[in-house]
Amino acid sequence: MEPSNSTRRQFDNLAAATNNIIESRSLRRSILVVDDEQNFLTLLHWFLTQRGYEVSTASSGDEALKLWSDRAFDVALIDLRLGTCDGLVLLEEMTKCLPAAKIFMMTAYPTVTSIKQAFDKGACRYLTKPVDLQELAKALRSLF
Repeated sequence: MEPSNSTRRQFDNLAAATNNIIESRSLRRSILVVDDEQNFLTLLHWFLTQRGYEVSTASSGDEALKLWSDRAFDVALIDLRLGTCDGLVLLEEMTKCLPAAKIFMMTAYPTVTSIKQAFDKGACRYLTKPVDLQELAKALRSLF
């Protein structure tokens, strides 16, 4: 027995929708967020995931470097002060691995010196905490 035309159309529509979902997931941009404040990590994970990004988080420099070396992220967001780790040192290590990396530095304690150092070491953006989420979304959109 042959399927009816309407069944065939439904199947074709379902197949097209499935292909669109698979294609959109493979095009998702990946972001690594590095911060030692768990609440902030949770907020950024939720905010960025809601905007279609694939997000991984790390709460230490060691954890971030492990994730960074294991896969290719499109962007990293790094806190300047990471407990025992200096975010600028982490930035330097990450850009050694991938010189063209798109890395945003974030801090609640901006100084002219840290801004200069961040850009000298390869940061493409410098955000002040509390981070304006709409500004962050706009900055990320401008990269892609």
